[in-house]
Amino acid sequence: MNDSRIRLATIAALLLAGVLAGTQLGKIAPLVDWYRSEAGFSLVLIGWLTSMISIFVALVALPTGWAIERAGMRRSFIASAVVMTAGGLALAFLDDPAAILVARLVEGIGYLVLVIVIPALLNTIAPPAWRAPALAIWGGFVPVGFAVADFMARGILPTAEPQLFLLAAIVAFALFALIGAVLLAMVGDADAGSETQAAAPTTGGLAAQLTFPVALVALSFGFYVVLSVSFFAFTPAFVALPQANIALSAGLIALIVPIGNVLTGVLVKGRDGRFVLMLAGVGFAASLVAAVPTFGGSAPALATAAAVVIAIAGGIIASALFASIPAIVPQGKSASIAIGLVCQAGGIGTVIGPPLAGYVIEAHGWAGFGVFLALTAAIGGLCLLPLARSQPRGPEAVHAG
Repeated sequence: MNDSRIRLATIAALLLAGVLAGTQLGKIAPLVDWYRSEAGFSLVLIGWLTSMISIFVALVALPTGWAIERAGMRRSFIASAVVMTAGGLALAFLDDPAAILVARLVEGIGYLVLVIVIPALLNTIAPPAWRAPALAIWGGFVPVGFAVADFMARGILPTAEPQLFLLAAIVAFALFALIGAVLLAMVGDADAGSETQAAAPTTGGLAAQLTFPVALVALSFGFYVVLSVSFFAFTPAFVALPQANIALSAGLIALIVPIGNVLTGVLVKGRDGRFVLMLAGVGFAASLVAAVPTFGGSAPALATAAAVVIAIAGGIIASALFASIPAIVPQGKSASIAIGLVCQAGGIGTVIGPPLAGYVIEAHGWAGFGVFLALTAAIGGLCLLPLARSQPRGPEAVHAG
């Protein structure tokens, strides 16, 4: 197997490990009734069990990116995969509520590092022409991970105990993480030894890494997450209403998101940073246009089409923003710290989005919710406007950080 094939296999293994990390985020949802009836969890505790794995991302993703930069990405990947696997195995076998929460906490520590280090590794080991497509595909790891969790649950839970489902989910992650770690040992950084790389070591402290373009992309990503999480958190309740005008189930709408991820991965290959950011802007614009018809009492065909547009546009936005990172991180700056800032903005959006959306629905109804999503999309797109005046570098100039 030549170097290109090994490198491609490594990228694929890391992406699959990332998707299965997303599966750990989504694996609690199919077990809500079981945790209530068998483990004695209240809905509040189940809520904590679900969110605990991602709460660290909202709190400390940025300094974690800095720590990964210092510790080394490959070592950080292996250590975090071991930590997540240990927590997942404990979660599968423990039955005491306090012990279950501790196991989920351990999973959350591993998850925090993985969601930063995997895209940073993709940016480092992928040749310049592959970086934007790889990061674009990475942008869909959460919805695809949730879909994997749903399919695994449907295949396992009817005939087996929930513990087997939890065990299968974490073993699948561990398998691809192990394959990724082995393959990582066989490939070097794509820019290793180049004059550009040697001439541009990472410089400055943490604050020096946070350039204006990186901050704008992170801010835009935060608004995207508010939009996306709010949409997927409340669409099931809307679809269940007798007067609902969306013909598809909420689960099926969620499964449409990867179309946007894959489409973006194809479109960004070989394109410069300005095109990638423009693509994210198009996704925001499509969400802006579709939000009100989805929840504003439109005809069923229009409302359903609009919901599909939001789902695909969300995949495009997330993928394009991640794919833009190689073009906006200057020489001598750290991609892993930039990704940490983007992830932290997304984590904050995850925390504040659903409560804010819930307030809007209670105060202004579902039509008001559509307006809220439209305004959020508008602000997310506006965050990118200053970058349209600049000329982000193409992928070939990226420093892997």
